Amino acid sequence: MTYFFRRLWNSISFRLTLNYGLLAILTTLILIVFIYVQFIGALRTEYARQITATAQRLIVTYEEGSRVALISAIELTLSDRIDSPREIYLLLDKDGRKLAGNLADTPSLKATSTEVFDAEVIQDGTPTRGRLKVQILANGETLVVGQDLSEISDITALIGRATAAAIFLAVLLVLLGTYLFRRELAYRVSHIRRTTQQIGAGQLSKRISPPTREDEFTLLNRDINTMLDRIELLMKSARHISDTIAHNLRTPLTRIVGGLRAAQRPDVPVTEVLEANQRAIEGIESLNVLLEKLLQIAEMEAGIQRRSFKPCELNVIVTDVMEMYEALAEDKGIALHRKDLDNVTLTGDVNLLASALANLLDNAIKYATSQVVVNVIKQGNTGLVTIEDDGPGLPATEYEHLGKHFYRSDPSSEGHGLGLTSVMNIVGLHGGTLSFANAQPGLRVILSLPLNSTHS
Repeated sequence: MTYFFRRLWNSISFRLTLNYGLLAILTTLILIVFIYVQFIGALRTEYARQITATAQRLIVTYEEGSRVALISAIELTLSDRIDSPREIYLLLDKDGRKLAGNLADTPSLKATSTEVFDAEVIQDGTPTRGRLKVQILANGETLVVGQDLSEISDITALIGRATAAAIFLAVLLVLLGTYLFRRELAYRVSHIRRTTQQIGAGQLSKRISPPTREDEFTLLNRDINTMLDRIELLMKSARHISDTIAHNLRTPLTRIVGGLRAAQRPDVPVTEVLEANQRAIEGIESLNVLLEKLLQIAEMEAGIQRRSFKPCELNVIVTDVMEMYEALAEDKGIALHRKDLDNVTLTGDVNLLASALANLLDNAIKYATSQVVVNVIKQGNTGLVTIEDDGPGLPATEYEHLGKHFYRSDPSSEGHGLGLTSVMNIVGLHGGTLSFANAQPGLRVILSLPLNSTHS
């Protein structure tokens, strides 16, 4: 039993609901006390008004008649059995002798003719508490008029019992409600916990089953499932990338080690040893380039390169890159054309943007037949760079694969398949997009970058 209550108390949902229920009970109690005070106050005020009115009526009877008329009026009032058990009357002569009424003696309290007060009295031989008004008459007689407060006591007791019963029932309902709320919440959360435990155990394909009704847990489950889909996709991508990296490292390393071991044989000429060493150096340099590209891509994916962002002119970067590739294009018989070149300023990393444009321009020159056309256009709050070649192009089905790690449309071509991956990451780091289209003939690459507030 102790363990059960400890589990309940350790539940945050139970404590929150219990606190809310107790707060509701406290608020209700405050309202009950306020209503009780107002009601009793109004009732006592009404008693005082009735007592004062009755006293005034008896005084008028005394003044218009005599002591005998006042005594007759008191006795008639007590004998009519209309509220007589609650009414209090007493008439004393100037010597303090009782002339009429249902009080045993005069209340020994300070009083004047203008105030109504409470006092302990004996009414018809029964001790009680009354609300009284004492009036001194013209001939020295004393008139006491009042009402028994037992009704107020009964009402107070009734309200007290009702309040106690209400509190007891409310506490039971709060405890029951908190238990049911905790049970329902635990049931709904259990699906999430079970799924996360299975995922933690390596079952990445597990998902939270959708609830049967639309509520906050539906949105939470949907968001968690979306997050899990993304995590699974990233894990598969990371696994694929790691496998591909291992393959791209293992193959050249095996080739390098094999060549060096072959060169270690005693009968190998010096020239072959030097050639093996040269091939090993070239292979290691190629691996170094691969690792540098992977490191650069990892840094961009982590957002580290964003620290060096500053305002830069996109049209100037494009011009510089084109001038750098003019000699290469001329050697291959490719003409570089600038069709449009708007002034475009954005916030970014000059070196990264130049690297991305150089990569795209190098690919265009590699596959072009006779020319490459470059445009820089400002379109609203976006800067567009279009690089178009007149080469064989690519099927539209290939576009979605471009930019993936180690993907090459022509597996026999040189390179590691990381050039467009690097470009994609640079563009993503700048909040832009990279898209492809058919130039008929050739391939059109559209680089879209958002502009900063100071662009010209």
